[in-house]
Amino acid sequence: MGQSPEANRQLREVQALFIKHQPAVRAMAIALTGDFSMAEDIVQETFITVTEKAGSFTLGTNFSAWVGTIVRYKVLQKHRPWPRLSSEVIESLTAGVSPEAEDDRLSALLTCLEELPPRARELIRLRYYGEHGPQEIAGLLTRSVAGVNAALVKARDLLRGCVRRKLAAEEVPHVSW
Repeated sequence: MGQSPEANRQLREVQALFIKHQPAVRAMAIALTGDFSMAEDIVQETFITVTEKAGSFTLGTNFSAWVGTIVRYKVLQKHRPWPRLSSEVIESLTAGVSPEAEDDRLSALLTCLEELPPRARELIRLRYYGEHGPQEIAGLLTRSVAGVNAALVKARDLLRGCVRRKLAAEEVPHVSW
């Protein structure tokens, strides 16, 4: 037997909220696991749980907090977080920042990534999205490892400065890097 029209509407709205917050969900999963591949698994598992529990979410309440709790549980239950991080540390790291500030920081970061010079953006893409080490990147770009490391430091500094400026302009609290 199918779901009621109201349950179907609730499910669609909760899934739409998940899609809207997916970059923040991914960022949190990456931060907690330290592993891009594992983080993608967490994002997928979180979507499944959000879909299964959509009826228990009250529309109009804080979706970021709700989905953030699901992410934390997925990390703690299904995957090993970084060996140095206890569950207490994970809770304290994720509890200290409001979901809205988290979204603002992520939005600033994504905007700043787009504003990077093309070569710096490519280095960041290779290093953090492609998960290539500096030696691999040096081979791909026919540059020295030292040159790649120096360029990555500069690219990260540009990103850090840009994010700080954007957050300061919006007066959004941020965690120091």
